[in-house]
Formats: sequence, C-alpha cells, structure tokens
Amino acid sequence: MGYFDACLLAVLQGLTEFLPVSSSGHLVLVQYFLGSSGEIDLLYNIVLHVATAVALLTYFRRDLYGLCTGLIRTAPPSPSVFSGRERQTVFHIVLALIPTALLGLCIDTLFIPFFLRPDVVGCMLLLTGCLLWWGKGQGARTPTTQMRARHALVIGVLQGLAVIPGLSRSGATITGGVLLGLKRELAARFSLLISIPAILGATLLEVAKLEEQALPPLGPYVTGMVVAGSVGYAAIALILRLVQQERFHLFAWYVWPLGGLVSIGYHLLR
Repeated sequence: MGYFDACLLAVLQGLTEFLPVSSSGHLVLVQYFLGSSGEIDLLYNIVLHVATAVALLTYFRRDLYGLCTGLIRTAPPSPSVFSGRERQTVFHIVLALIPTALLGLCIDTLFIPFFLRPDVVGCMLLLTGCLLWWGKGQGARTPTTQMRARHALVIGVLQGLAVIPGLSRSGATITGGVLLGLKRELAARFSLLISIPAILGATLLEVAKLEEQALPPLGPYVTGMVVAGSVGYAAIALILRLVQQERFHLFAWYVWPLGGLVSIGYHLLR
C-alpha cells in the first residue's frame, strides 16, 4: 500500500466513522462499484479503527476522567453534561452495550451477507436520511430530560442495528436520543462515548481474524493512523457543533441522493 492510498482511506475512515453517513456503507459501495476483489487489508483496517478510538479517547478525556473519578468518590462540579450523575452514566453506558453486543453479533453472524448488497445499503442510507430529518428541531421541546435506563437501552439497540451497512451509527443513536427527549449535547456525547467500547470490541474481533504474516512497510500504516486520528478528532468536534446548532439533519441531503443513486444504479447495472 502506497502513501496516497493510505491517506485517502484514512481520511474516508476518519470522516465517515463519526459523520452520520455510515462508514461501513461507504466501504461496501466502494468495493462494489469500483470493482474491488473484496479483499481488505485487515491489518490496515485495524490500524484505522485504533486511530479513531484514540481520537475519541483524546477528545473526551475530561468526560472520561470525570466518570472514572465519580465511580470512586463524589466528583467536583464541572461543565460536563454528566456532572453530578457520573455513576448513573457509567451504569447507562454498560446497559447500552448489552443490546449493542447481542444485536451486533447476531446480525454480523447470521444476516450480514444480505446486508452487503448495494441496493440494501442504498435503502439503509435513505432510512438514515429519514431518521436525521425526523430529529429536526425535536430537542427544543423537552431540553431538560435526564438519561434513564430505558433511554440507554433504546440507544444501545440502535447502535447494535447500525452494524447494518448504510445505517449510520451516529445518525441513529444521536437522533434516537434527541427523539427520546434528551438534551442535544447529552445525546451526542453519550452516543459518542458508547461508541468507544463498540469500536474497540469490533477491533478485537478483527484482530482475532488476523493470520500470521510478514509485517508490511510501517510508513504508510503509521501515516494512515495519524491522518485518520486527526481527521476523526476534527469530525467529532464538527458533529458536536452541528448537533448543538440543530443542523445535524442537514446530512440527510447527502445520504438521500446517495442512497437513491445507489439503489437505482445497482439495478441498472445488473
């Protein structure tokens, strides 16, 4: 793998991992319409996922520190949306990960071949757009609702379903939280926080699939990791800003035409 290809894939991963456009959906479409053999550089894929996880850990370091501190003792007041509810938040994170893991493993094991079809990806992109638009302006109606166990479970279910390529994880979970009545910033930060163990868990599953092989040249891999992490960090900041400004739904204008073109193009090219 050359440096150009490494950087291109890293930028794509860093953006689509967090923006509500589905990174897995884009991967399926690139492989199909560009005539890829379907073989993926698994090691490089792992490197990019580690980079995006590091971006999350770095961006939310203060929130994570506050949550860890709150488990041991009463944390001092802070500007964090989780301030004063650190133990409840950790419980909700664990609770959300249960349906995420169960649904994700079930879909990945039993149904993923069906969902890898481009026309299905196109339909899921259209559904993502509808979810984003549905959440338009909803957060302003009940802006003070605190996180409850039922909210965490629903958001966890949505994250598990987002294993389906084309269904955006951030789009489904953030919009789902807003529709449940959570403050926009709380919904966004909780959604991104629960993606950390989800990304790390998926990465561990990929590591288990690695076969013993000679190490490739490390230059492009290190470069890709730095690029993916930097782009991912910027994408996280952008997502939070757009959610707070109630402009998150504007991504629907990207996934709707893309989903429509993919669905129509797939049937025309068959």
